Amino acid sequence: MTEFIRDESNSIEELATKDQAVAQPEMGCDFLMASWISLLMALLVSTVTLAAYHSWLAKPTAGFAVVDLASVVKIKETEFTTLLSRPNVSDEDREAAYLMVSRIGPAIERAVDRLQKECGCTIVVKSAVIAGPAEDLTPRLKAMLGMSPGTEAQGFGVKP
Repeated sequence: MTEFIRDESNSIEELATKDQAVAQPEMGCDFLMASWISLLMALLVSTVTLAAYHSWLAKPTAGFAVVDLASVVKIKETEFTTLLSRPNVSDEDREAAYLMVSRIGPAIERAVDRLQKECGCTIVVKSAVIAGPAEDLTPRLKAMLGMSPGTEAQGFGVKP
């Protein structure tokens, strides 16, 4: 007859613990694989979401442009001085010169607003910039105000 000897080392609890210990590495491998798949899916969803946002919702930054308002104002000052320093200046000429000076501020403001809408950028006064950006819109501003692009304050640019 076969005799069963119960050993302390072969108890049922200990056998169950050994079975669980053997099964844990296999479960750990599944957990690691599931973690990697979750991480990759999160990365994919984030990338697709960012790409969709940038293609449909985000507006591109337009940058900055410079306008030299001092040169434009200097040209108008020269025109004013030239109109008033001619010999035989009539009262109508003086009135026209003062009217021109009184309208230059609003005219420059409207022209700068139009420039900003055209380029879709932020316009900065040239004297406020340390290093100039790529685009100088001063010639375009002069054209909007009816000045010839090559007009400089020293050349007067006015018709006597």
